[in-house]
Amino acid sequence: MAPLGNTAKSSPTSEIQERARLKRAERYEGLAVARYWLYRHVQRVDPARNPGDVYRTHDCRYVRRQRQVEVKVSSETNVAHYAGLATCGSVWACPICAAVIQQKRRAELTKLIQWAYASGYVPAMVTFTAPHTAFDSLADLKAKMTDAFTRLRRGNSWDLFRKRCGFDGLVRSTEVTYGQNGWHPHTHEIWLIKGMSQFDQAGFVQFVKERWAKACMASGLLKSDDMIKRWHFGIHAVDVRFGITDSDYLAKQDASRAWGVDHEMASQSAKKAGPKGVHPHEFLIRREKGDGARFMEYIHAMKGASQLFWSRGLKAWVGIDDVADDEAASDETPPDEVSRVLGAMSPEQWSLVRKLHKRAQLLEAAEIGGWDAVLSLLYSLGWSPYE
Repeated sequence: MAPLGNTAKSSPTSEIQERARLKRAERYEGLAVARYWLYRHVQRVDPARNPGDVYRTHDCRYVRRQRQVEVKVSSETNVAHYAGLATCGSVWACPICAAVIQQKRRAELTKLIQWAYASGYVPAMVTFTAPHTAFDSLADLKAKMTDAFTRLRRGNSWDLFRKRCGFDGLVRSTEVTYGQNGWHPHTHEIWLIKGMSQFDQAGFVQFVKERWAKACMASGLLKSDDMIKRWHFGIHAVDVRFGITDSDYLAKQDASRAWGVDHEMASQSAKKAGPKGVHPHEFLIRREKGDGARFMEYIHAMKGASQLFWSRGLKAWVGIDDVADDEAASDETPPDEVSRVLGAMSPEQWSLVRKLHKRAQLLEAAEIGGWDAVLSLLYSLGWSPYE
């Protein structure tokens, strides 16, 4: 039977696997902290309520949906995961669901980019930011940015712009970070452009910048008489990149942590917030003073918001099924892979695993040594088949 320790760094593949397992362990640690913070919040607000009824993340990958908890492994990559547990499907509150959902959204975006070029479009990535201070609440910033985007995309001049540059749809990703200047909500968008015959790229960018500045001033995000902020706004508020590829776009999102936390926590989670800030899921790992309150503010402000928005009809146009986040999170099997059941745990076994915080360690044991290694771990935790 294989040992349960970390895999030896004998090859690039083993190093990648080890890093992935470390990230997964931190995600489970983060989920455990989120569960505690959510429980504590409910106890303060309404102790008579069941925390799981208020926040689905409280029960995520903790409460059983069926009698036995299955351990499944990918037939292609040997990555293990659980089946038969409650899942919350929250990209905002849950670091595990966020990672699972992002993995599946990446496949959709790859298909979109490939379809766009095959259909004669030039996909552009447009990033929008706005001024913010440490005194701004996330809910207020979010409301003002929503209003600004509504103003950006209405009126005759916008309709004419769309026709002149052949703008036929978009995909928008909403991202939130926290840094020295407080909350920083911003968006990354893929615009599908075809036939910019009446626009050069410089004119295109200038029009978008001017429209965004007017929208932000009308929404209260930017003061018209603050010339210093307007100068910085003109430099940083809009970034446009034409002709993006799959790797260009997705690498950009990895670096900025859009659509959840893809390469999160393993090396960056302990880093203090700098000018660019950190993703709120890192609050769950670093746990500095005030992080619990900031995490609660974050999930309350973002509740019900779509992290990834597609223009109406675009998914059907590209040939992508519309799968909701909670459905995408319910099965951790990666896209285009199949999983097999390695074994199943009894309620007593699962209760022991979660009580001793060994959910990530058990998955690692399954990947390294199969079901025999899982049983060996259970024995080491004090489980006996004769009790």
